[in-house]
Parts: sequence; structure tokens; C-alpha cells
Amino acid sequence: MKKLFLIILLLSIYDPVYSQNQWLKMNSPTTKNLRACWFTDSLKGWIGGDSGLIIHTTDKGNSWTTQATGVSGYIQTFFFFDELNGYALSWELDNTPPNYYGTRIIRTTNGGSLWTSYLYPDSNLFLNSIYFTDHNNGYMVGTNGTLLYTSNAGSNWTRGIIDSGLVLGFPVEEVKFVDSQNGYAVGGAFDIAGVVWKTTNAGRSWRTQIVGPEPMNDLHIFDFDNILCAGGDFEYGSSTLKTSTAGSVWNYNELGVFGIANSIGARTNSEIWISLGIIDSFLVSTNGGGNWRLTATPNNYGIYNIFFLDSLNGWAIGNNGAILKFNSDLIGIDDTELSIPSDFMLEQNYPNPFNPVTNIRFGIPTSGYVSLNVYDLSGKLAATLVNEKKSSGSYEIKFDASGFSSGVYFYSLEVDGVTVLTRKMILLR
Repeated sequence: MKKLFLIILLLSIYDPVYSQNQWLKMNSPTTKNLRACWFTDSLKGWIGGDSGLIIHTTDKGNSWTTQATGVSGYIQTFFFFDELNGYALSWELDNTPPNYYGTRIIRTTNGGSLWTSYLYPDSNLFLNSIYFTDHNNGYMVGTNGTLLYTSNAGSNWTRGIIDSGLVLGFPVEEVKFVDSQNGYAVGGAFDIAGVVWKTTNAGRSWRTQIVGPEPMNDLHIFDFDNILCAGGDFEYGSSTLKTSTAGSVWNYNELGVFGIANSIGARTNSEIWISLGIIDSFLVSTNGGGNWRLTATPNNYGIYNIFFLDSLNGWAIGNNGAILKFNSDLIGIDDTELSIPSDFMLEQNYPNPFNPVTNIRFGIPTSGYVSLNVYDLSGKLAATLVNEKKSSGSYEIKFDASGFSSGVYFYSLEVDGVTVLTRKMILLR
């Protein structure tokens, strides 16, 4: 309790900065609490919340229309392939016959003009997250240690095999995949254990790792090796979890900030935002999660979800209809965003997987003739994004893969005819 008192005291005297300008309050058509957010491009997005609410924008959030869902529970989460095809999950707590308690899976194939739904057959199972690696192969996670997969677009769902009974029944909060085979899920139980589940065979089986004393609520995958998770509890506050070894070793860190970290939004691989729910503040890092500082939310909003489409388009939502938009007129929250790198730099594209547009940041310490090329799996040149002399500095390029087939691609930074860095990205349609 002494530690809790100290955290509250520090929070009360902290002088918050930055986010009042970084995030702009948008007009909201609702005062309901909001939890789910997804944008497929800079114009079109969906926000979901209490009482089955889904609102949709086609003009960057300047106006919103309400879409009929036919459900009454919270919209917990979204997953969209494109502007037409998407999924949502809702929890149903029906006190009238047939007294069903569980999860309703909601789907649209026309951008939400029509949402259809069905009840997941297991009652008393509450699913938290849904994720697809392609139109057929998908995953859902939830209470009771549930890790499900489908290979037929959700017509059937099968439980993955978990290697350990030590955490049997612990809630699973979030699931994301690096590629078609390798994925991670996070969760755990308060005051008992934070848990990471990892699969290398498309969710058919999962390896369990206890990684700390408190549960994790969200994760962000930078690339195959580097992953950041966030969570915590009310007594000890927020915590983060990082690996740079594809999950072989995890580093757990208590941040000493009251509030539970519940959502991670990565504007770039350097600038990371975390929402704290009932605490009217963000955590923000400018070095990829190495250090954090506390910064107030506009209007003292409690924010529960952060979504970045790319480095210029970000959204944050929360209680009482709160909708915030990232202020793209500001480049970054400190001058490090524009600094000249000390070595060649090629960041992981964002978003990844993507459809059909993604952003690639690179940097060169000295001037030179720069080529940024995209190759398919066979090594055939698919696109040239940069092919000119560049001064030393950091750059960001948008890659539009319209017309390209789904699959794995590689992008290489070449300077003065020498390939210096190569990374992998996934186009998912």
C-alpha cells in the first residue's frame, strides 16, 4: 500500500506536457464508452463501444454515421482486411431466455452497411481479440485460457494445444502474428502471473512462458525479433515487457505509474504511445519503449484504445464518447525524429501486415546515391521506391502495393551500389 500511495502522490504532482497539442479532440456523435477502433486508410474508419454501438467515418472523422449491429453488448474489438470486409466481437449478457452468456461474432462484407452475427457455441466464454493472417486463417483468444484457430474463414473454430497446465484457465487478452506461422498472445492473472503464449505452427500449438507477476493486455510486433507488451495492475501500476530475441528472453519492467496500460499505439518504431484507461494520461516513449514519460490526455479523457494507421494517422478513444485524432501537423514530440542517424537505418515498415499502403523509414549518415527497392520471394525486383542522390538524414517513403499479390516481400536499402540493410514485409489482402 505504501507503494500505491507513492504512485498516486507522484501522479498528482506530475506536470504533464505534449499530448494536449499532439492529440486533437474530435466531435463525437455519442457519449457512450468506446473500446474498439480500426481504420483502413486515412479517410475510412470504425469505432465501437457500449450497447452494440458502431460508428463509421469516410472523411477522416469529421462526421460519423451509426451502423446497425443488432447486438446489445460492448463492441470489444475489430479486425478489418479492407474497407469492405471486417469482423467485430461483442460480449452478450442476456438475462432473459435463453440466458446466453458469451461472445457474439459479428461480420461485414460491405463496409458495415450490413453486419451479420452468430453466437460462438460455447457459453460462458468471453473472447477478447480476433486476428487474421489471410481471409481463411484466423485466431481468437479469451477467458479460460482460450486460443482458437480457423482455416475456413470462421466457419469452424478449433482450440490450439497449450504445452503447460501451469496457467490453464488464465485469461488471454490479445493475439497478433508476425507472419502466417509465428504468432504471440498475451494475458495472465492479477497478482499471480503475466503470460506470453507463442506459436510457430499457425496456432495449432502454443508454448507458454510466465514473464512477470502481472498480466499483459496488449502487444506490438516491431519485427520478427522485437516485441513490446504492456499491462499491469491497480496496486503496482503499469508495466512493460520487451524481447529482442523472438521471445527467448523477456525483460519485465514496472514503470511506477498508477493505472493499467491497456493499449499500445506505435506511431513509428521510435515513438510509442500507451493508454492508461481510467487515468487521464498517456505513457509515451521516443526510443522504442526504452524510457517512458507521463503526459495528460486532452479534456482529461480516460483512453482505452490507440490505433495508428501510419506515422501521420492515429486515433485514440475512450470513455464518454472520447475521440482524439493525432495532430499530423506536428512531426514528432522531440527533435530526435529529425536527427541525422549515426549509422545506416532501415526501420520495419508500418503497418505490417498492410493492405495496400505502408510506410518505410530509412536514414543515411552521409550523402550518397540511394536506392530503396522491393523484391518478391523469388528475388525479382517488384518496385523501386527511391533511386537518387540523398543528403544525410532520415526519410519516410509511402509504398502503395495496389495491384500486387498477397505475400511476403523484401525491401532493401542500397547506398552507392551496396546493399546495406534488408527487411521483410507482408502484404495481406
